[in-house]
Parts: sequence; C-alpha cells; structure tokens
Amino acid sequence: MGGVLGVVGLLHADETTTRFELASQVMQRRNLTPPSVYHAEGGRWAFGKFESSRGALPAREFGKTSAPCALFHGVLYNSQELWRRVEGSSSAREEQVSQLILALYAEYGIRFLEYMEGEFCLAVADPLQRRVFIATDTVGSHPVYWHHDSDGLIFCTNLSALLCATPSARRLDFRAVADYITLGSLLGDRTLVQGVSLLAPGAVVEYKAQGGVASVRRYIDLATFFENKCHSKEIYLESVEAEFQDAVDRALKSTRRVGLALSGGLDSRAILSACGERAKTLQTYTLGIDGCADQVISERLARIAGSEHRFFALDQSYLRDFLPNMVRMVSMTDGMYVSHGLTEMLALQFLGETGIEVLLRGHGGELAKARLAWPLHTDDSVYRLNSTEALAEYLSRRANYITGGLALSDLLVPEAARAAGDGSRSAFREVLADTGLSPAACCSYLYLRELTRRFTIPSIELFRTVVEVRLPYLDRRFLKALLGAPPEWRDSTEIHQRLIAGGIGRLGKVRNSNTGAPAIASPKTEYVLDKFNSLFKRFNIRGFRHYHNFDAWMRTMLLQSVESELMTSESQTKRFIDNSVLKRLIDETRNGVDDRGYLLQVLLILEIWQQGHIVTNYHVIANAEAIRVQLADGRIAKPR
Repeated sequence: MGGVLGVVGLLHADETTTRFELASQVMQRRNLTPPSVYHAEGGRWAFGKFESSRGALPAREFGKTSAPCALFHGVLYNSQELWRRVEGSSSAREEQVSQLILALYAEYGIRFLEYMEGEFCLAVADPLQRRVFIATDTVGSHPVYWHHDSDGLIFCTNLSALLCATPSARRLDFRAVADYITLGSLLGDRTLVQGVSLLAPGAVVEYKAQGGVASVRRYIDLATFFENKCHSKEIYLESVEAEFQDAVDRALKSTRRVGLALSGGLDSRAILSACGERAKTLQTYTLGIDGCADQVISERLARIAGSEHRFFALDQSYLRDFLPNMVRMVSMTDGMYVSHGLTEMLALQFLGETGIEVLLRGHGGELAKARLAWPLHTDDSVYRLNSTEALAEYLSRRANYITGGLALSDLLVPEAARAAGDGSRSAFREVLADTGLSPAACCSYLYLRELTRRFTIPSIELFRTVVEVRLPYLDRRFLKALLGAPPEWRDSTEIHQRLIAGGIGRLGKVRNSNTGAPAIASPKTEYVLDKFNSLFKRFNIRGFRHYHNFDAWMRTMLLQSVESELMTSESQTKRFIDNSVLKRLIDETRNGVDDRGYLLQVLLILEIWQQGHIVTNYHVIANAEAIRVQLADGRIAKPR
C-alpha cells in the first residue's frame, strides 16, 4: 500500500520530530515499513516515504543544506517520455521516479505536473525557496489529507496518522456528516474533521514556510474534458476504442503477476477483451455466493479468453464476523467507505491465494454508460433541466439513497441540524459552481470528480493493502477521448459493446448479469430479457442469484451491532442524533416498516470512526509526551 507523510514546522525541530513520529507509528501499524526520512530546515521539516514491502531506501538527511527532495506514491505510466524531456534519453529507470521528478522540477518548476500520466500523489520540498508542493493525479487516485495552522503544515495519505499527530483537530464537521448520511459519501474537499481537507483531483497545494501560507490551485480542470471536440460519432467511437486499448496496454505493463477482478457485467469484460492473447497470462477471479450469476458468467468468460480463473465462494462466516470486519474496514478506509455488501474484507483474504501482485479493476466504466452511473446517472429529467442550480436541487433528492424521505431537522439534534444546513443541496451547488457544463455533463463530472475519489478510491485503498491496483477506465488519455463529445453519445451500453467487439469478440455473446441479455444485445432484447432476469434473481434461481446476501446480514448482524455500539451511554453518535430517533430507525428496519439499513450502516461507521479519533485525545497526548521523553533521552535521534 505504502504512502507519504510530511511535517513542516514553524517552531522547533523537536516538535516536528514528535509529530512525525506520532504519525509514523500509525502508518507502521498498517504493516508498512519504517519510512525513508528526509530532513531539512534544521530539522523543522520532515518527510517520509513508506513502503508496503521490503526494499525501502535508507534514511537520508539534508541537515542544513538546500537540496530539494521528492516523494512519489503510486504508478507512473509515461516515465520514459518524461526522461526524454529532461535528458533526451528514454532510459528505463522505473525505480527512479523521485529523481525524475526532481529533474522535471528543476526544468519546468511545478508545471511538470501537467506532463505526468499515472495513478499517484507526490510531494516536492524546496528548502531553498522555502516552499512545499503536494499534488494528486487527474482523478485523485491516492488520497492526500492535509492541515495547516500556526504550527505549520502536515500532510499524509492516511487520515488516522494525520489526526494522531494533530490533537487540536478533533471537531466533527456536521456539514460533512450531512453529506454522508444522505449520499453515502462526502462532497468537495471536506473530511469528517473541521480544518482537515482532502486534496482535490488534479490539484496542487503550495505551502510557503515564510509566513505559513497555503494555497490550492488546479493544474488540471476536469470540466475541460467535457468540451465537445468530436462532431462525428463514428470518429468518436474509433478514438474511444483506440484510447481504451492503449489504457489497458499501459495498465498491463509489469514484470509482476497481473490479475483482473472479473464479474458478469460489462466493465471488467471489456478490459478482458482488450487484453487479447495476453488474457492467457492473466489470473482472473470472481467472488460471490455459490450459484450466483457472476460465478457462472465469469467462468464462461474466462474459458473463452483462456485466463487462469478462480471462484471464491462466500459462506456464512462473514456474517458471524460482521463487527470485526466492519471495524477493520473503517480503520483501513479512514471511515470514508460505505460497503454495498461487505464482501471486500473477504476478497482481501482470498487475494492472497491468487498470487496476483498487480490487480486491474473496472471502476470508472460507468462513465461510458452514463444512464447506469448510479446514483449520479443521467435520465430524462436531467436532460430537461436547464441549469446547475436545478440539477443540484434534483440530485439532492434523487441521489439520497441513505435518508430518503427523512428531513435532516427530524434526524439530527438541533445544533447538528443548524450546522448541516440544507445538506447535499449546497454541497452540489458548491462543487458545480463555474463549471459551465450542461446538467447531463455535470452528472458525469460529479461522478468523476466526487464519487470516484470519495467512494471508489476508499474501496481501492482496501485492496491496496495486499496488491497494487490499476484502473484503465480512469486513464487520463482515455477520459479525454471518452468525455469530449455530447453526453448522449455515452448514455447506453453502445461503447462497451464496441470495446468488447474490438478484442475477443466472442465475449459479447455471453449474457450480462445485470440484464440477462447477451452483451451485444439490442436495447429491445435487453428490455425483454431483463424482466426474466429480475424474476429469476428474485426467486434465487441458481445461475441468476445476486453475488452477495446484503439483506441477510442487514437484518441480523447489522442491527445487533448498531444496538451494541450506538445505544450505549458512551456512544459518540448521540452528539448529533438522539437515541429515540435511533431506536425508531432500528425498529422500523427490524419490523419491515421501512428499510434504513444503509443509514444504520453509516451511523455505525461514524461511531466506530469517532471511537478511534474523537474520544482518544488523551491517548495522543500521552503518546506525544512519551515520544518527547524518548527524544530527550536520545532513544529517537534528533534531526541534524
């Protein structure tokens, strides 16, 4: 998994060391190696790169020199092209990305970010200029949390680590809570803590130590991806197909074992098809309950493509271990992920048996079939809207699958309700301000800019604890080709059909688990067969079952866990929701009066997360004091 951490102190070197050590301890508890540490500014600056496997570089200290340093986390796809820019040579030095970044920075300044393609976050420290830059890639593939105050700046790829080193950041952000309990994810740059931000996609923070000033700017504006650059649909489809093939080619480049998470739908199938003959070297896997549609369909897809395939059956054990799995998931995702089946934790166990080291996943494929990109999908109502203001109003109602029909004022205690305001309506307005896009394009813009980093990336962070994950559909060049045309051109599954046909065409003849129709079926055929597919799924017929049994654990273990964790006198959730309201939600769900399963799951996540961060302030203070004692005794080396 790995990650980066940086502390820029404005006071004393000992204070920087204490904060860095506190955060570093949290990172290392996640099975990460001790970091390569870089010091500058007489020890007041400390930066670390963590690795998930052996081979971390030895510590290097700058002392009082002015040499810059660079931290890179992720994967870079165009390193050879970038080496040619700075040296005129395309020497294959994949392992020297940090040196490449420093060479690019020396040549172009921070503008070099515009030339980088991959899935990454990075930081550049320039002691001579007394500046620090922190950046994310096009879609924010790796989270970067940051906070600055009168003490300086701290940034980290792990929110828990940052909070452990920042005891002053402990106030829950009720605006963020309002987003979470309506949309199932946050919007904008908020986190659950006031004053701590998540860096936006395609953005860079510049921190000036002289004066302690931080500013954020975009070096990539995702709204520009939606400019209509193609007026011939056939030329557009050809371009999308070519760029997708290139994106898959880039994702496949690795000397390690590459795998693909294969379902019965279209997203992963299109990736498999683009692999062509190379599919025979892939390890594909599918996870679900025995007899589910994904099991039957994926096995057939794998036989056609020739991949080595495994199916992992979910049994009832994951119901019994519900609360421990939930606690672990909350810890690994910084409380930012609402599962739609809780199968992810089981997948982590099974992945170790596959030998996969680089995993391809189909996230982002919904952007190529926008009417299916739930809950930010296009529909007839969206196309009739004429302003982003109207869209914000519409989406705040339609996308609310967590608390639909419940007013925030009826759910939250008065203080929290006042702070939450009108909830996600304002959040949507803020994110869409000045985009200049049509409502239909805004749906995909929100999906790409917000849902990807707020829902998809936290789920990917789970898998990154055991494998490297690559996402071909979120490749920058592919996105520019896909989104640069009228939105109605990518409403249906036409693009997926074309992508599948362009590779291993026979895969298109296998049915789609979502509709029961062949992937290449016409809309009319899909409409008819979907009726039978839904009926067979409802009757739990083998080969048509859903891949998980969400309802079963919702009705049993979820309700038990909510009662045991939230209905106690020590519960932190009662700070913003009254026990009587919570009891009513539990009773309505248990008795079948109303389904509040997702809301209860979000509240349970918030409770578990708060127990780890809001109520452990005294642990942080005690730990910080212990580190200060070790520093004074020389057990922790002072930076030179």
